[in-house]
Amino acid sequence: MSLPESTYESAYHSRYIPFIGDSGSLDRVAHEKSLPRPEIFVGSDLTNVVAGQDGVVIKAHRGKDCQIMTDADCEIVVESIMKASAEQKFKVSSISLRNHNIKDEGASHLAALLKGAKGVGVTDLDLYGNDIGTEGCAALCEVLKKNEILSSLNLSENPIGRGGGYAIAEMLELNGSIQSLEVGCCDLSTPNLIAIMSVMRKNELVQKLALYNCRNFSRQEDLSMHTTRMLEFNRTLVDLDFSRNEVGDEGARMFSWVLEKKNSSLRNLNLSGNKIGVVGAESLASLLIRRSSLISLNLSNNKIGDDGAKAFGSALAANKSLRSLNLKSNSLKDSGLVAIALGMQENSTLSELRLWGNEFGQDSCSEFLALVESRFDYFGVSVDFCPFVSGGEYSVAES
Repeated sequence: MSLPESTYESAYHSRYIPFIGDSGSLDRVAHEKSLPRPEIFVGSDLTNVVAGQDGVVIKAHRGKDCQIMTDADCEIVVESIMKASAEQKFKVSSISLRNHNIKDEGASHLAALLKGAKGVGVTDLDLYGNDIGTEGCAALCEVLKKNEILSSLNLSENPIGRGGGYAIAEMLELNGSIQSLEVGCCDLSTPNLIAIMSVMRKNELVQKLALYNCRNFSRQEDLSMHTTRMLEFNRTLVDLDFSRNEVGDEGARMFSWVLEKKNSSLRNLNLSGNKIGVVGAESLASLLIRRSSLISLNLSNNKIGDDGAKAFGSALAANKSLRSLNLKSNSLKDSGLVAIALGMQENSTLSELRLWGNEFGQDSCSEFLALVESRFDYFGVSVDFCPFVSGGEYSVAES
């Protein structure tokens, strides 16, 4: 897939998107603007835009190789894609523009691109960490109500607000293609979450949902209640990120109950950064012992303490389905960590264990050093800590 020489443009007053064709050569689609040219992409060995099996993948994450993009830059990107797609008849399957300064106007340009997605073929749109508000979100959602191609949308870390939250819910009710939706830390409130969860009860497409850090002004666990009620009916969702939503022990109990009694389809659950203590940890650990379809559980940055860790030690000894457990920064001390180590002596299915940020002592370091040198090596268990002996003393470092 090589573009004709006539499309090259090196004039100072132009902006470009670089493409790497099937032959590996660098091609450029130019769009002239009578504006100073910002170096959106920098360098000659570019892998930002790659021709893959399913179409061209555009990846422009803000950093040393890509300066910050604005709405004007976004317009140029969209027009260039549409022009090149029409002329060369290739598809752009994925667009990732993370951590820029794209606002409502830029989102509207992208909405126009999605409106003609049958010709362009965009299936994955990642706009994480921009400045898209209610209007931009509404523009995207209006197009997505009828779009049947886009399967993944990431709007996390954008201030879409309450109006954007309702637009997401309305879109989900009509959309026939979205399988992955991420709208975490988007200034969504409890009514927004209720609306989204109501639609998700009967949604049969979305497999991944990220709804972290919602605004909860209630002292009750309203967010947990409506989310677990959704899980009673939903049979499609596989991956749920519900971190930083002030889930406490009662909320953990709700999740444990619904996953034991009503839902067997959820596989990955992220409850990190919440307020889960000993009681909630014991409830989730009991779930892993009795019945659970979970293969990944993230409880990092909670407060489960040593008693909660002991419950998970027992769960690890009995559970045969969990593949990943994250208990980082949970106020665990030596006795709780030893309990985890003892549980891992009986476990042959876990492949990832995260415990950094807890207080390892001599006993726990000794137990884990023996595991790292034997069972963990044999079963291929990945850990985020490295126990060692120095000067006759056991210690641990982050790995």
